[in-house]
Amino acid sequence: MQTSAASTPGGSAPNEDLYLVSDRWALVLDGITRYPDDGCVHDVPWYVAHLGREIKQRIGSAEVDLRAILDEAVRGVSGAHQSTCDLSNPVTPGATVGLVRRERDRIAWLLLGDCTVAWRYRDGRVEFRSDDRLANLSGTPPVESVGGVRRWPVSYVATVRNREGGYWVADADSRAAAQALTGSIELDGLSDLMVCSDGLTRLVDRYGYTWPELFERVSEVGVAGLIDLVRDHGERDTRFHPEAKRHDDATGVLLRWDQP
Repeated sequence: MQTSAASTPGGSAPNEDLYLVSDRWALVLDGITRYPDDGCVHDVPWYVAHLGREIKQRIGSAEVDLRAILDEAVRGVSGAHQSTCDLSNPVTPGATVGLVRRERDRIAWLLLGDCTVAWRYRDGRVEFRSDDRLANLSGTPPVESVGGVRRWPVSYVATVRNREGGYWVADADSRAAAQALTGSIELDGLSDLMVCSDGLTRLVDRYGYTWPELFERVSEVGVAGLIDLVRDHGERDTRFHPEAKRHDDATGVLLRWDQP
């Protein structure tokens, strides 16, 4: 298995995304932009780094399914700061999650929040899965300026984040792991696979690319080249509100298997 990965912050602030890769698994974490007064003495990169470390310690055990690994990892992070922080705060630091792991002749995957996994077969077919529960919320209120960023008010987030009928992310409540989307892919016939944060999938969601097109491009320019492409589109995009994030942290991991 060959790997290519890259992660770039959206601006001058620290990168709140993270990727980790081994010869059998990969993960992508996308930290949720921090709200003021989130009850935590730690920043989002702290949360993401600790969650990545907790997952890394567990994901190598193929006997434990990915939801259970995420559950235990969230518990581990919560235990590291429950004595100093108010983990009941509705906007406590959190992250979206994308995991893949080889399990014998299959690749298992997990998504929680708006990360995406996409894969291509040797015959050219492409499939993808995204956790689109956030994008499909109905009756959402107008966004407002919160801490200089346009987003939903905390009062609304408290009613939909990690709630039935809302959307799910990794934060302080390990029960969210049970709501993760999971599946598996036969390794036979598989050519390559990508795990991406939503800062990179803007190429599909906002700029009209298809996943087959992205696989062709990533074969030529690598993941870093895809990030350059989304940055170029962001610079030329005239639709952004002045307080919207023109560039998001963008992360992707590409796994490629040799032809037989």
